[in-house]
Amino acid sequence: MKVQKFIFLLTICLTFNCGATVDRVDTNDAQSQVYSAAKFASEKCGNPIPNPPLVIVTKPIKRNLDLCTIAITRTECPFLGYPLPCTLIYLEQETGDIPWYLNFNEISKTQIK
Repeated sequence: MKVQKFIFLLTICLTFNCGATVDRVDTNDAQSQVYSAAKFASEKCGNPIPNPPLVIVTKPIKRNLDLCTIAITRTECPFLGYPLPCTLIYLEQETGDIPWYLNFNEISKTQIK
């Protein structure tokens, strides 16, 4: 009986502790990553970094932050606003895979001004 209770409690503990967690980035690190990408794009295009700057207020999901910074560095000139995928950094839940019918390259060209 004691062994069964132990196995049951061990299973419960492992289920809660080993569950899938969302990988998040510290706010300061995320802000630095976005700023570095924006600085790269502004220097590449010869434009100043768009105002108002993209401000990160909570710990974003790492994947969404990466999609944002990739979109910023791949943006076409003139760099006047942040790409649409940068809105993902404000989501609290993971978005999952990008559907096959969405063309990330086209979406990342759309800038928010």
